[in-house]
Amino acid sequence: MTDLDALRRLAIIGVALAILIAIVQIGAALVAFGGDFEAIVFRPEAILGRGADAALLWRWVLLADMFDSYLLLVPLALFLHRRLRDRRPWLADLGLTGALAYIFVGGAAAAILATAGSSLIEAYGAAAPADRLAIAASFGLLRDALYFGVWQTLDAITAGTWIFSVGWLLLVDRPVLGRLLVVVGGSCWAFALMTMLDIHSLAVVGAILVVVVVLWLSWVIIDRRRREQGSDRGSTSHVP
Repeated sequence: MTDLDALRRLAIIGVALAILIAIVQIGAALVAFGGDFEAIVFRPEAILGRGADAALLWRWVLLADMFDSYLLLVPLALFLHRRLRDRRPWLADLGLTGALAYIFVGGAAAAILATAGSSLIEAYGAAAPADRLAIAASFGLLRDALYFGVWQTLDAITAGTWIFSVGWLLLVDRPVLGRLLVVVGGSCWAFALMTMLDIHSLAVVGAILVVVVVLWLSWVIIDRRRREQGSDRGSTSHVP
């Protein structure tokens, strides 16, 4: 077995574990936030006042996120870089840089939120009403810095760069998947721009996803028709 085969196997194991952990993580997050998915994404301060159980769930949800959204993807990033670098080295290197920045900066943010966030949630539940305002302000600062600043701005840019570069390098032999990844990478940049414009809405995220699907399908259909027309012209030119 070559080094590339071993790396591919590690990448598959890492992605499989990430999916399994993410399923449990999402369920625990919904319990911690009382089923409010929009609060999970944009209003984490909604968990304040939900008690010590919610603080414990928050801690483990964020620690799980550190693994399934970030650290377990390291083998995948390295494998894709090794697999695709011969096609266009500078683009593969740029993609790996984006991947590692996304993984380690985002993972560090998850670890900080797990520890500091759970402490603030517990403190808020035990504090007198007069002291809760200051704790809520501290939690809000943590949210702005890590949720919006790191995850939804820097992470979106770096992850988008990684996904876009991989998609572009796959266009030659896997055009359907490559086009999807290129469009998804662009949507990550759009999500970062949305956050920079201080727009925090699931409706806007949903609209971006719809645009992604439409652009991808349109690109695939147009390319397929272009190929069919090219093959028709080629076959016609050989008719005596």
